[in-house]
Amino acid sequence: MYGDYLVMCGMVWSQFGKEDAGLELVRALSSPDQDVRVLARILLEQNHDASQALIGEALSRDEISVSTASLCGFERERESEVGKFGGEGWGFVGAA
Repeated sequence: MYGDYLVMCGMVWSQFGKEDAGLELVRALSSPDQDVRVLARILLEQNHDASQALIGEALSRDEISVSTASLCGFERERESEVGKFGGEGWGFVGAA
């Protein structure tokens, strides 16, 4: 049930920018359940810039720890998967 709730919060946060929904996701980052933390991070990443600001505010109010906030350091520019493998594209190891 809680996972479903987080997904709904993620949808509301990413589509409408409702701060209450985003704050629920930020709170979930401190959950003792690893799956909940991962889900919250993924959902926050969908609204990248606003989520960074929200996490910064939560950090400044001591609502989350520095280590929790650092886990959400979304990379602004990601290297493409093709670029990681030398630009050659995907291949199969040992293919004849």
